Amino acid sequence: MSLDQVVRAVLQQHPKLSLSRTDAAIAAADEQRIQSLLDASVSGSISGSAEQVPTVSDFQAAETRSMQVKGSISQPLANGDTLGVSANYSRTGQGFNSPLAAQLARFNPAYRSQIDVSYRHALMRGADRPDYAMGLESVAAKTRAATLDELAVARSLSLTALNAFFRLASDDINVGIARQAVARARDVLRYQKSRQEFGLIEHADALQAEALLAARRTDLQRAQSSRQTDESALRRLMLGKSARSITPTLPPLAANEELPDPEAAEQQAVARRPDIKALDARLKAAEADLETARDIDAMQLDVVAHLGSRALDARPATTAARSFSLSDRFASLSLEMQDSMGRNGTRAAIRKAELARQRLNDQRREAIEQIRDDLAAASTAIATGIPNLRMARLQAVAEKMKYQAELKRYREGRSDTATLVQFEGDLRNAELQAELQRLTLQLAHYQLAWAQGRLLASLGIDLQQVASRP
Repeated sequence: MSLDQVVRAVLQQHPKLSLSRTDAAIAAADEQRIQSLLDASVSGSISGSAEQVPTVSDFQAAETRSMQVKGSISQPLANGDTLGVSANYSRTGQGFNSPLAAQLARFNPAYRSQIDVSYRHALMRGADRPDYAMGLESVAAKTRAATLDELAVARSLSLTALNAFFRLASDDINVGIARQAVARARDVLRYQKSRQEFGLIEHADALQAEALLAARRTDLQRAQSSRQTDESALRRLMLGKSARSITPTLPPLAANEELPDPEAAEQQAVARRPDIKALDARLKAAEADLETARDIDAMQLDVVAHLGSRALDARPATTAARSFSLSDRFASLSLEMQDSMGRNGTRAAIRKAELARQRLNDQRREAIEQIRDDLAAASTAIATGIPNLRMARLQAVAEKMKYQAELKRYREGRSDTATLVQFEGDLRNAELQAELQRLTLQLAHYQLAWAQGRLLASLGIDLQQVASRP
């Protein structure tokens, strides 16, 4: 499997992405709660009553029967004002002990109706409705942050997959070098056995060769065990259930790749990396929450205007029709003020919002410093890795020539077994270090791309498509 296949498999299967997607949906659902701040409220009631009271005069009503219907609607507006309409329709009938008093009653039963329109304008607290406007802005920013968190999780998983892939590739190098060492040790032992049969060497020399082969076989077994462990971890990272062996394949090492300018690399990382964008979105949400908290701390001062009609008649239809006329009316203009003396709750909310914003600023600075650390570490690994690889390869060539020369001297009887064993170990270590140095340099290139936020793009993986899959 290639690196892009491994990373794509991890991103397509890992449950962390599903959890992040759910968090984004939860954040988006909060918008409906903010929209409810402008929902109209409706109320209504129907009541009837009958009352009998003792009287001290025949002109007092001894019995009162009434029926009343009320209704109102209040509509908050986005600018912080509130428009309200209420209606009241009632029927009142009175009973008298004296027929004369009943005759003198003007309206019995009497029908009353009224319609009132009110308009409340906020001068201080609630002006321009910051809880609605800033609430929508906060929810939008938090939703974007949650969506970016999903991309950040995918990016983090890609780094985990990258490291697991290169650990397995390193294991393959260890296994390959160990097998070569086993083959060389087997050749030495075979040569020693043939010389022992002719009595050219002592038994102790053959034992040295057998010990060398046993040591190299132990190294091979350890390398294979380590590979099996890392392969199992990579398979679980991809949530794979197949027992088929995974063989990592890497492209050739890029030659003469120039290191990016540190400042330019940092700017690219800040512009590309979703974790920084998520922090920026949360900062925007924190600013909106702070504005909302500051508005709550202000004194409430409202101008309230009322205008209503009044109607009274003995006929229900006439009363209802007159309620739409302003010939009998009620009008008022008032100034209402409300404030709390201590304001401990509102000031605590403001302080909490300020600290939340400060914490996000600190997190962003920490993230920027981490970007610089990642870029510096990867760039240093590349800068030092190129000459290290060159020298490691030269050493491997020199060790191979030294071992071959010593093997020739040994077969000519001009060297001993201990020296040959030592030279073989030097060759094994040099070849292993050269291959591991090459792998380390390749990993540094990929880590630099990851730090800049362009790893997945370089692998041909569209993070948006992977993260937004159904």
